[in-house]
Amino acid sequence: MASNNEVIKILAIDGGGVRGIIPCVFLDHLRKELNKHGNHTPYYKLFHVMAGTSTGSLISLLLTKPPEELTDEERLSRLLYMYTHDIKEIFPKPKSEFSQGVKQIFRPKYNGRNLKSLLRKTLKNFTLEDALTKLLIPAYDMCSMEPYLFRHGNTSTSSMNFFLRDVGLASTAAPTYLPAANIKSLTNGQSFCFVDGGIFCNDPSLCAYSFAKKTFSHGKKYLIVSLGTGKQPISYNCNKVKKWGALGWINPLNHVPLVTAYMNSQVESEDLILDNMSDVVVYRFQVSLNDISSELDDATAKNMDHLKGKAAALILSNKSKIDRLVKVLNAY
Repeated sequence: MASNNEVIKILAIDGGGVRGIIPCVFLDHLRKELNKHGNHTPYYKLFHVMAGTSTGSLISLLLTKPPEELTDEERLSRLLYMYTHDIKEIFPKPKSEFSQGVKQIFRPKYNGRNLKSLLRKTLKNFTLEDALTKLLIPAYDMCSMEPYLFRHGNTSTSSMNFFLRDVGLASTAAPTYLPAANIKSLTNGQSFCFVDGGIFCNDPSLCAYSFAKKTFSHGKKYLIVSLGTGKQPISYNCNKVKKWGALGWINPLNHVPLVTAYMNSQVESEDLILDNMSDVVVYRFQVSLNDISSELDDATAKNMDHLKGKAAALILSNKSKIDRLVKVLNAY
């Protein structure tokens, strides 16, 4: 429980499919830097709130699942293995990109069975109530056509309980890529039809800040460590955009423009809002993907190596900023 005037620390991780390896590499590096300075407090105790969207939800869930005895090193090792090995089973490379793209217009590109199996194996029967810290995971319910926030730890709000594996399935159900997740609440059996929370909250920083304000009402300051998954350099020719109909806006052969636009614009607007909050300090870490694939599902070994290289470049170019962050985390 946070004491009066305590600095409330929040870890927020963007969505981004296979690009989730970038925040994983960053967190692994940050863990080593904290250890060097004698801070061995696990992430689930270091941060008062963890929030993650889509691929970021998987990272948050694995960092907060029981048992307490699991070290950050063990958790991050499992995550890095997931992004370098298991991911190929979730997003298998198609024999023909064109035929797969055409198929994606009519049904999800992947059936999601391997993801479901991985989540069941990794998160077992743990539930939201078992999470080791306050947790916030966004998804979107197609039954009510409203955003939904999976929450753990906000005593002022009535929250339903779910299996962690179902939470992960719901938050990663990216439209056109994976099937919607039909899951039930463990609290009252209510059924939901969830899709990826990235369609309204790809960067969960602002949602996490609001959640923390309600949960820790006596907090004087809020520190947000916000981790991006790589900024997509996609742009479109206006003459072509003007001619798009429904299929043009959801064309998988053109990066599903509608979904991409929603996700990118939300991240930018959150940055602007948080910059004007007087009680928030944000450490945002993001990297441009201008010379490599930014596809959510490019799980080839070559691309994953490229993404790890981008993470290394992010760390190198932000050395002084990371040093400052380590000092702040050690101080509070």
